[in-house]
Amino acid sequence: MVKALVYKGGLQLSNWIVTSKDLYLLVKMLGGKVLIGITNPFPHYQEDDELEKEWESMFKKLNKMGLVDYIQGELKFEGQFIEAMWVLARSNLVAEIVTDHQEQSIFYFSDDRVIECLKESEMSFKVIQHPAPNHTMKQIIFPRMLMGIEDRAVRVGDPLYIIPREYLSYCEHLAIFNVNQVAINNNMDSDCLLVKQFNKSIQRKIHTNRLMMFYRDKNEWNIEGVHVLASPSYNWTLRMMRKNGIEWLEAKQATGDKLVREIVGVLERVKENHLVK
Repeated sequence: MVKALVYKGGLQLSNWIVTSKDLYLLVKMLGGKVLIGITNPFPHYQEDDELEKEWESMFKKLNKMGLVDYIQGELKFEGQFIEAMWVLARSNLVAEIVTDHQEQSIFYFSDDRVIECLKESEMSFKVIQHPAPNHTMKQIIFPRMLMGIEDRAVRVGDPLYIIPREYLSYCEHLAIFNVNQVAINNNMDSDCLLVKQFNKSIQRKIHTNRLMMFYRDKNEWNIEGVHVLASPSYNWTLRMMRKNGIEWLEAKQATGDKLVREIVGVLERVKENHLVK
């Protein structure tokens, strides 16, 4: 379908609004196998031929946006736009931030830049280019994870292990619906201080943010991640981990410094795989 890709001049990335369909088709065109963080918008399509109308519609729209021309059998893309799509197609490291269950951003890393896809609606994303990975982590990702969170003292330093899907429900309903089971999972009494404090923080939740980092090692994708829960009572970090073959969140009360260290720890564990410099 595509005879050649020829780059034209550049545009400001922050002005681009594209859909999940556009991103999926462009990454597929460039040979990408997986688009981490964005759900396949064509789950019922089996063959590329079935996508022909979708390709045609996308190219017409991108043409109107000044991002692509079709000249003498060649697709000619705006340079920065197609370079950004190459990052999405080839990235071995992807970070996703979700703040307060509302704002979602997906960051695709390359050696010299990071492309952010900021979710504007259920189907559309704003495409933004950021500088090198280290700068993006320190100046963009860390501040977003900690925005609006105040320093709190730690009263109990012990961990509490929570089922991830249950934690999402707690935050949504501002209540722990299975206090007794949480206590049993942690070999504690349901009226122990740690369980009570976590329950109180859920009930008084101000912010809940999540950072997940997906990195490819050979042909396998791995995940590191942490949630941050802020309340007027206590702040908590909830680190993703496996224990006895089960996925857990290890919840601990945290001061402001500890919140930073835990978020940095996600990056450090990924650095061990030599994916971020």
